[in-house]
Amino acid sequence: MEMIDKIMAALKSEGFQPKMDDVSVTFKYQMIDYLHIKDEDNQYLNLYIPSIFQVDDDNRMAVMQSMNSINNLHKVVKLVLNDDHVWVCFEEKLPKDTEIDELLTFAIVILEQATRRFFEVLKEA
Repeated sequence: MEMIDKIMAALKSEGFQPKMDDVSVTFKYQMIDYLHIKDEDNQYLNLYIPSIFQVDDDNRMAVMQSMNSINNLHKVVKLVLNDDHVWVCFEEKLPKDTEIDELLTFAIVILEQATRRFFEVLKEA
């Protein structure tokens, strides 16, 4: 079974209402949009909260420092810039035939926590 299908099944079993197309799965949790992008390497679980904040010349330094703070705080979450937008990312290589239900729940929660913490740190910057 492909990772995208495993993610779709796990989300449905947890009561989410995910939407799937040929390359991604999207769903909402706590009013936040989540995204899984199909990867040719079927052993990676990836989950993203895309475009949480727009970066411009006026806020770039504060954003980069806040991102770095979160990246140092969380081990499996990374904040990255993608076309001048901050994305919150979870990517983990899994052994073959890993059950992903608990790991997916963990990823959702840790991404939400990192997003919240990013805005707290940015506000203090």
